[in-house]
Amino acid sequence: MTNLPDIRAALALMRPRQWPILSAQLAVGCLLGMPAGRADQPGDWAVLASAWFCWVVLLNGATLAFNSAYDRDTGPVAYLPDPPPPPGWLAGASLAAMTCGVLIGWATVAPGFGLVLAGCLVLSVLYSHPRSRWKSRPGLDLLVNVVGYGAGTTAAGLLAGKAAWGAGQGLGTADVLYVAGFGLLFGSFYPQTQIYQAAQDAARGDRTLTTALGPRPALRLALVLGLAAGAAFVAAVWLHGRPGLPYLLVAALIAWCGHVLWWERRQERLDVPAQERAMYRALKLWAVVDAALVAGLFLG
Repeated sequence: MTNLPDIRAALALMRPRQWPILSAQLAVGCLLGMPAGRADQPGDWAVLASAWFCWVVLLNGATLAFNSAYDRDTGPVAYLPDPPPPPGWLAGASLAAMTCGVLIGWATVAPGFGLVLAGCLVLSVLYSHPRSRWKSRPGLDLLVNVVGYGAGTTAAGLLAGKAAWGAGQGLGTADVLYVAGFGLLFGSFYPQTQIYQAAQDAARGDRTLTTALGPRPALRLALVLGLAAGAAFVAAVWLHGRPGLPYLLVAALIAWCGHVLWWERRQERLDVPAQERAMYRALKLWAVVDAALVAGLFLG
């Protein structure tokens, strides 16, 4: 029988503290999907609100809860320092919420938006369900997060922005480069989220990318992916016809890669709390990259 403490636990495991961060990233995609010259024209707010609810709450929040239903974490996880025990019905309810997100997004935003959600739903199940458990397979865990969080959030935002401003439903070459850039940037970020949780992952028997490679090689991979993301972003900005203020973007990307290099050089001297702080520092630098892109979009 469902009771109030179980409902509170389920809501906490959806990690609403992360929602503002993902909302900002989705908004960046929406702005990138807005046609040039329409910055002074409001988009269809009903479409934008539906896109937010479907992506941030129903897909992402339920994905995190679905993962927690099987992980049963007892130590800190991202955005939740003291996770509660998950109720027994959480996995089924989370899957139902993700499915509702796909259907609502398809009907109220755009079919392409719904397809992106459907693909990410499949990845969520493959990542967390015990029968597949891709999160415990080095390389596959990285792939899911690159395609889902990084590329998927950007593609969803672009498609929602195009729908809200009546700019069609397809993705052009510059759009694809933005999607690739954020996918690669999340690939750079993902190893940084695992380092401070490595002991918990090992105790569960999860062989993640970071536990398989080791922290320093994982950070070197993060640096390579960060440089590749930078190349994709610069090419996208140029093809988008908005090459103004590229220096802000380049400076933000240098700061990102510099942080990864700093961490790699000092990894062996950092304790777990310091590694967690470094992860959140990287998250702030991600916001700087977003801000630089948006600044170039409007001021260029």
